[in-house]
Amino acid sequence: MLTAKRTTTAVATLGALATAIALAAPQAGATVTSIRVESGQSLGSSGDALGTGCSYPVVAKTEPGRAVVFLDEFDSDVANKTFQPSYATADATGTARTTWIPNKKGPHKIWVIEYLGEEQFDPYTHEVPYTVGTGVNVGPTCVVLP
Repeated sequence: MLTAKRTTTAVATLGALATAIALAAPQAGATVTSIRVESGQSLGSSGDALGTGCSYPVVAKTEPGRAVVFLDEFDSDVANKTFQPSYATADATGTARTTWIPNKKGPHKIWVIEYLGEEQFDPYTHEVPYTVGTGVNVGPTCVVLP
């Protein structure tokens, strides 16, 4: 679970999105099991090869029909504006998808928040932050500089 400060920040950030999730969530219970960022055609010296201003598919695994919100944590600030859309409902295979466009260089943690009901949320994140470098879009490719 998140610390009290992060939980408060995440809940405050959700705002109107919580209402959308509440209407879409068919049942309660923690179900998010993984998050994956696909680097696609990014090229760079870092392992993740993720760059600012470039877009990356993000996949969260959960139960079919679950509604989730995607959040980007950078330097203790949590926001949803780097995702398009910032919320999604898992398809029949239990996959919720969005596109992430990181806007700041450095370590990022991606959170997937599931609405449980009555101002209760279940957060899930990956263990190691994703490192984002400076991205340069070159057609369909993103060149990532350190």
